[in-house]
Amino acid sequence: MAHFNNRGMASSPRRKGSAMLRLALVFVVITVLWILWSDDDPAVDNTPEPPPMIVYAEQPTRNDWPPLTDSDNNFSASIDLLKKNYYVILDASARMAESECNGGRNNLEDAVDALSAFFDAVPPDTNIGVSVFNNNRILEIIPLQGEVSLDTTMLSQMVPGGATPLRSAIHHAYAEMVSQGERQLGYGEYHVVVISGGMATEGEDPAAVIRRMLLESPVNLHTLGFCSGSGHSLDQPGFTSYRAVDNLEALKQGLEAVLVEAPSLTLDRFQEAVNQQ
Repeated sequence: MAHFNNRGMASSPRRKGSAMLRLALVFVVITVLWILWSDDDPAVDNTPEPPPMIVYAEQPTRNDWPPLTDSDNNFSASIDLLKKNYYVILDASARMAESECNGGRNNLEDAVDALSAFFDAVPPDTNIGVSVFNNNRILEIIPLQGEVSLDTTMLSQMVPGGATPLRSAIHHAYAEMVSQGERQLGYGEYHVVVISGGMATEGEDPAAVIRRMLLESPVNLHTLGFCSGSGHSLDQPGFTSYRAVDNLEALKQGLEAVLVEAPSLTLDRFQEAVNQQ
């Protein structure tokens, strides 16, 4: 039977089959191209990438205090990086005018004598500095440096007076340790020594600055409560090396012990002390 198209012309089944075949081929080609295009799309690639390689740096031989700065690249080669550093804080507040412990001499006079003996015992290749708080001021008598001697004349003539700003005094000493630590690139030893006869003035509780200093740095804190009784604000178990001393000889022995005392507080002990608070 003949088939007619819309123009009235006959259309054979053969021609119609060829058209259908061409349409089928076009569909197949489009399908293949779509699949290939989808495979190239990175958005649908769910294959996990391998993790990046981690390269571990060699552990440094120095501690990480203080943080290195650009100026550290220009340090003088003449600086002894392994030097020991001692910074002494001497209490010359009104409390040091008392004389109950030493038969007539006031506490400051005895403290100056003990400090003089300490200077004599310090090895010559050691840096040492001294500050005094007196009449509500912090006076730096000797900047932290090597090969210095203690002139006791000015200290002996100083009249005890004023408050006891322990927090401010220790904060100042720690700043000096940080500056020296930068010069020595964090190497060496660092010791802050406090001789105090009185409790901290209101607002000058040293607890926060002490814990910050001991937890973030290798600085060691040695504190001596001179004729101050028990419960001194410098006595913080687990943090400070505290000695209560009641006479000149005991004070001298306490300062001598500072020179031979190895750091004994570890971060584990620090953490234990913090957890007990």
